[in-house]
Amino acid sequence: MLAEPNAEAPGAHPAVGALLWVVPALTAIVAGLLHGPWFIDDAYITFRYAEHLAAGHGLVFNPGEPVLGTTTPLFAAILALLKVVGIAVPTAAKALGLLSMAGVVLLLQAFARRAMPRWTAAAMAVCVALHPDTAFMATSGMETASSLACVLGALFLALHQRWWLAGVVGGAALLMRPDGVLVIGLVVALALLRDRRRAWQPLVTSAAVFLPWAAYAMATYGSPAPHSIKAKRLIHEAPFGDVLSGHLGFLTQNPPLTVLLALGVVGFGFAVARRSDLLLVALWMGAYFGSLAVSGIAPQFAWYATPLTVTGIVLAAYGADQAVAAIQSRLRPDAPRWVRPTAASSLLLLVAAWGLTDVNWHSFRTDLERREAAYLEIGAWIAERAEPGEVVFVGEVGVLGYLLLDQVVVDSSGINHPRIHELRRDDLAALRAKAPPESVSIEGSPEWVQQVIDELAPRYVVTKYPWLHIGKIEDSAGFQALYDRVGPDNIQLIDYRVYRRR
Repeated sequence: MLAEPNAEAPGAHPAVGALLWVVPALTAIVAGLLHGPWFIDDAYITFRYAEHLAAGHGLVFNPGEPVLGTTTPLFAAILALLKVVGIAVPTAAKALGLLSMAGVVLLLQAFARRAMPRWTAAAMAVCVALHPDTAFMATSGMETASSLACVLGALFLALHQRWWLAGVVGGAALLMRPDGVLVIGLVVALALLRDRRRAWQPLVTSAAVFLPWAAYAMATYGSPAPHSIKAKRLIHEAPFGDVLSGHLGFLTQNPPLTVLLALGVVGFGFAVARRSDLLLVALWMGAYFGSLAVSGIAPQFAWYATPLTVTGIVLAAYGADQAVAAIQSRLRPDAPRWVRPTAASSLLLLVAAWGLTDVNWHSFRTDLERREAAYLEIGAWIAERAEPGEVVFVGEVGVLGYLLLDQVVVDSSGINHPRIHELRRDDLAALRAKAPPESVSIEGSPEWVQQVIDELAPRYVVTKYPWLHIGKIEDSAGFQALYDRVGPDNIQLIDYRVYRRR
């Protein structure tokens, strides 16, 4: 890979150069503040882990139950540390997301400046900063922005042959998310190509970061692999083709995204032809997309693909820049130097403005806010009445789990409770033994729900209708003899069910 000449006018004022870095990063923070927070249920799972770690219970969902149900131990540990020094976990998560997203914007601009004029690179960074996916990543409460910052940081350090540091940051990426192993592989591969004698350095430093955690996880949980991955592969199982097409659908779900994807394909072609350093970003994108496709987990949530959207904008910018340069060389080879960056930048900013009209995110956010508001009200209601240590069986675990820190919260997906995973797995196996597997719903039968209630005797059962097969469960004589329907008297919660054991 070769760094390409950065076609920019000489003698530019230093203050202008500084603004080209600062403005996009600040734009990402301001856009996130204006749009967020968009906390999703999964984020609250990690919040609960962080709260228990800060309280001295260890990295656990329920104290005394060593189960690794979060995929981001490093993010949870950082949140716990900030909690210890007095910063509330949700506030810390939002701050980390915003700062990490600003870092992502800066790193993408640094990559872009190795391949295109600085004004085009700055326009690309603004396009990233204004994209709805960026705002979501910054304010969802999840580790996605921090993970992506680690990935891009490791790749950028590797480009500069800072192998020791690239390995350290790659190890941090692996502790942020299991797919961080992809960036370690890319860094080591690049080291083998550029400086084979030092290729061991990033491997050693990434191992030095990860192996202490792996040893702790083996001793505590039995494996460094999060149990949540196994649980999600069961409850969101899907064939390879469906996963592949679903994620492609997320990348083309509206016209602005489709335009960016088309420009990105053009940019990838030019990157291959010119041996651009942007190929390293493209290789990571391909590896990440491949990991999603082979995961066997249905593309149920758009945020799985958001890192691809954000990083893909740099390839789209390169495509726009190179296409303008090619057209200019044919039609006006003697045009002033400012024409190329102005045309490419205008196209990117136009697509960015178009992307702000994304109705898919608006509808998603509305549903998200309504659901979160319902769970916040239900959780507060239960928290006032439940005794410490009482079992609460929930259809959706995040918000309720975070609000009920003193209770034993059991999630229906089995992400934080292996026994639920076993019951659901056995139930599905029994159903598939009697009928064609494709005809069996992934939700299984009401029997596994009834087994949970029989074995754990939860004090409260909370679910959104009709999850947990609650329509059938609540009609059974046995359930009616043990549980009363209770909960906040709010007509907005008509789709939710709260039951208390007598």
